[in-house]
Amino acid sequence: MHSPMHSPREIVICGLDGVLALLEHRLHHLYNEEGVKQWDRFHAACVDDMPNLPLIERLNRARAEGVAVVLLSSRSARATRETEAWLRRWGIGFDALHLRPPRDYGPVDEYKAGIIEQHYAGSPIRRIYESAQHPAMARWALRENIPCTLVGNNQGDGASREQLELKVIHHACGHTTLQPFYGDDDFGWGERIAQLRQAPCPLCQADEHERERRDRAAEARLRANDRGLPPLEGSARQVEWAEGIRLNAFGAIDKVLRWMDEVNAQAEEEDPDHWSMVKGGIARAIDHLSEEVEAKWWIDHRHAIHNNLDGGRALLSAVAEEMGYM
Repeated sequence: MHSPMHSPREIVICGLDGVLALLEHRLHHLYNEEGVKQWDRFHAACVDDMPNLPLIERLNRARAEGVAVVLLSSRSARATRETEAWLRRWGIGFDALHLRPPRDYGPVDEYKAGIIEQHYAGSPIRRIYESAQHPAMARWALRENIPCTLVGNNQGDGASREQLELKVIHHACGHTTLQPFYGDDDFGWGERIAQLRQAPCPLCQADEHERERRDRAAEARLRANDRGLPPLEGSARQVEWAEGIRLNAFGAIDKVLRWMDEVNAQAEEEDPDHWSMVKGGIARAIDHLSEEVEAKWWIDHRHAIHNNLDGGRALLSAVAEEMGYM
């Protein structure tokens, strides 16, 4: 890692992944059929990233005018050698480079804001260029009155470096983003640009998703109150997430209870002792779940919770077996 600057001269702060380095080719290391995020492979593959050449030109031009360029990335410092080789390959000048320490898995905005506040609090910041995948960093910049431009995902076919353009998109919400387009030709680019302009910017979209998430959590909390379920415990974000998961679980439990009513007479007739044991185990499992207030527990078990009859049976059977109720 290159030493941070200690000069009060004007600076530009720029991210790497999804900003200077277009990374669609390595996303399969994070999003795949196995569902395993292979972070080391993801970071190591940065050597083959497509350079955002127009933005690189902007930074090099600003640096030639005396503006310091600070590269601030949440990429792991394990990829320092690969990162520095890539920067040299594409002729990217910079005055400081910050990569995230290994095993630092905190929120991206907290890490980057901490670096800025620690090393550059006294420097006038001309602009921050950040990935559209990190809207929280843009929100922080807005609160600090620092101009921040979000850079979107590549919109082209990505087959080659023969053509590359960085389009300025003025969104319907009134905000502006930069959208890289690269590939063999510009087929469909005009249509895609029109779509981007008609849509809100990534930050406004993220804000809308956040409002919807909070509304869903509030609705789930009301419905939990109606059922007499106790409040969940954990961080605010954990509780909001877990409310919906728990609601799905009890929706599945309702389906199980209706099924039990439907088969009760026949089950009593065929094997009353076994059916009594099943009903008792299910009742105790429901009581146990009704008293589970740890939000993290619900989040950790979310993949096993499905709001249907089979999902309800599986959940109650697993809890009853684990707790020795059956």
